[in-house]
Amino acid sequence: MTIQAPSAASQLALTLEQFVSQAEAFLQNHYTVGSDSEDIQKILKAIANLQLDIDNERLEQEFELVQEKRELLNDHYDSAWF
Repeated sequence: MTIQAPSAASQLALTLEQFVSQAEAFLQNHYTVGSDSEDIQKILKAIANLQLDIDNERLEQEFELVQEKRELLNDHYDSAWF
């Protein structure tokens, strides 16, 4: 059994889950007691961090590799005699 690094898509899902948790806490607090400047700054920082945490280049590279593999498999099956 080999250990593999998590894919960029898996990392994106984890990052989004963490952000959604923060956003839900902000909204719950906002609708319960309101938001002050500190609360707003925290959620704005979480939004900014979300963009920084997402590795767009790696996601694009993985997507391209998957697409290339899919195209190669389609070409193989299209050219098969069976």
